[in-house]
Amino acid sequence: MNQRQKKLQFAFILLVLVGLILVFQPVRLFLDRNLVSSNLFISSRTKQKTWFYNLFHLIAFTNDYNNLQIQNKDLLSNYLANNLTNLSPLDNKINGLEARVLKSDDTSSGNYFWIDKGSLDGVAEGMNVVGNNDAAIGLITTVYPSSSLVKNILNPKTKISVMDLRSKSLGVAVVNPQGKFYLDYLQIKSDVKINDILVATSDNKEYLAGLVIGKVVQEDGGNRTYYLEPIIDLRQTFGVKVLTQPSKK
Repeated sequence: MNQRQKKLQFAFILLVLVGLILVFQPVRLFLDRNLVSSNLFISSRTKQKTWFYNLFHLIAFTNDYNNLQIQNKDLLSNYLANNLTNLSPLDNKINGLEARVLKSDDTSSGNYFWIDKGSLDGVAEGMNVVGNNDAAIGLITTVYPSSSLVKNILNPKTKISVMDLRSKSLGVAVVNPQGKFYLDYLQIKSDVKINDILVATSDNKEYLAGLVIGKVVQEDGGNRTYYLEPIIDLRQTFGVKVLTQPSKK
């Protein structure tokens, strides 16, 4: 057997070995636990990492990445099954207290407005304020006997966990200090399109699950950023509803 045939034979054996490593999970786990972690592929003479070291670390990294993808998929499936089954605005018929908008200041950095109902009417801090179709407008922050201060949903501190009704993709609706309302913390393979409706999920501390939070109105493909806007235009809204007693199914 000449030198060329020996090289071809070695290359073939190496390819078969790598194929087995990539295909069979137990082989990858064995190499990861017993060979890579023990630094077997570091040269005892130069203390430098050999190409075998890099190869098996890459295989171990691929293995961890694949396992993480499976875990994320399972977590998402369980979350949807336990918290968001059949969630839509129509599934949550909400009873509330009718109120009138007294004053709105959407030019300030705070984005607050006033309504004509207060503690004498049963209003309390933390209650949600909505418009038509149970679309969220804000959150009551300060209550007086006959009036209340409401934090607009476009307040710079807004962070709401949301779900895309069409694709079931999860994310967080955020308002930055410049007043931009956008979708953040999206999954890698999220499916979001213009005109998609976003609703609050059940893990929010401020907004009730099922409330419509906003609509996707613009996409920045380069940064993979989706910009939102509330369903209700507060500047053209005079009547709202305070959610004092959400109905239970």
